[in-house]
Amino acid sequence: MSSSSVERPLVAIVGRPNVGKSSLFNRLLGERAAIVEATAGVTRDRLIRPIRMDDYQLDFDLMDTGGIGIVDRADLAESVEMQVETGLHAAQVVIFLVDAREGLTLLDEQVARLLRRGGHDVLIFANKAETREAERNLGEFDKLGLGRVRPLSAQEGKGIGELFEELAATLPPAGEVIDEQRLRIAVLGRRNTGKSSYVNALLGEERVIVSDIAGTTRDAIDIDFEWKSRPLTLVDTAGIHRRGKVANAIEYFSLTRSDQAIRRADIALLFLDMSEEFARLDQELARTIVDRYKPCVIVGTKSDLVPEMDIQTFRDKVAHRFPHLRGAPIVMLSNVTGRGVDRALREAFALHEEATRRVGTGELNRAVEAAFQKLRFRGRSTEKPRAFYATQIRVQPPSILLFVNRARLFEKEALRAISRELRKSLGYERVPIRLVIRERERSPSKKSG
Repeated sequence: MSSSSVERPLVAIVGRPNVGKSSLFNRLLGERAAIVEATAGVTRDRLIRPIRMDDYQLDFDLMDTGGIGIVDRADLAESVEMQVETGLHAAQVVIFLVDAREGLTLLDEQVARLLRRGGHDVLIFANKAETREAERNLGEFDKLGLGRVRPLSAQEGKGIGELFEELAATLPPAGEVIDEQRLRIAVLGRRNTGKSSYVNALLGEERVIVSDIAGTTRDAIDIDFEWKSRPLTLVDTAGIHRRGKVANAIEYFSLTRSDQAIRRADIALLFLDMSEEFARLDQELARTIVDRYKPCVIVGTKSDLVPEMDIQTFRDKVAHRFPHLRGAPIVMLSNVTGRGVDRALREAFALHEEATRRVGTGELNRAVEAAFQKLRFRGRSTEKPRAFYATQIRVQPPSILLFVNRARLFEKEALRAISRELRKSLGYERVPIRLVIRERERSPSKKSG
């Protein structure tokens, strides 16, 4: 696997109602997956399908969204707009679709403002450009300030090749997209904690150099293999050490690669030497794992050198020094005796299953409501954190988009408290969740009320 592997990208099609988003979705997909209907507002939910185009070296997920500014039913307008916002938060690239026949409208400008505020990579295409008259309207869309507008006809297939070319220039090549079926586990820790010995014990061969000299492994080495018929990739990282002690350029780049390994891993195995006292660097590394929202298995190594230490004693030490990793499973390991070698991976796969579980929108919103009732934030009613709607936008980590009254009210302490309650109620007690706060737009009538 390439060391530059990236998460599978998501491309969202957005635009005002009835510009042909679902028609374009079906054209790109090559099948009739989305309902195509002339009535504005038929698509109210997000629809996601995988696309692979070998001719363009593309491998991504495509999302169709509901129309922005929908007015077929007043009580659905806000909900559909939230669906679109959800898509925008999850997407790496946005295809902004407008109507070449009708030209620029106020709703197009509304969508453009939304996109500019989000800072997304935007490709703007004008659909229904089958005639010269329609193409003459393209200049109107320059006012949106989102770059050159390309003509397109989802119905006839015109401009589809150019769209794929634009995506190929923006998205990572297909060869760099991670195989979602293969679990990626980063083996992390300070130098000489037994990481490479562990990898060799798993593989039953000397795949990585094992030495008493600290820092022998300088590169982050990706190793693909199967464990009990389960495909996975182990990333044996360079031993991490304090940045101020980096001796030369080689060690500096080793440190950088270790951080990259954390970013692109699904699960982290944090190796702690049980024969030594925990160091501040161990805590800093644990904090990095938390900041990257990675599920973690804490692995106490060299247990054969401290036979007097039992699992409860080690668990108490970990709880005292690593409170931010509360809930993480703990394994005691000896590469010499083989103790805990398989259990660390069993725990990793269990964490992965928990982290990839999706929660239904109804269940999620009930849990959010219960959390806010339990927490009872202080302050005047207009200055208390409130959440109106929640939806899960990603897994790995479970990521929840909250539409709230005032983003500034959601400080770190409040977010930690909300996250703690949601982890308990939603079954994410051993994995971190990420909360994305989005201040809900209020209508002029509500602003004045």
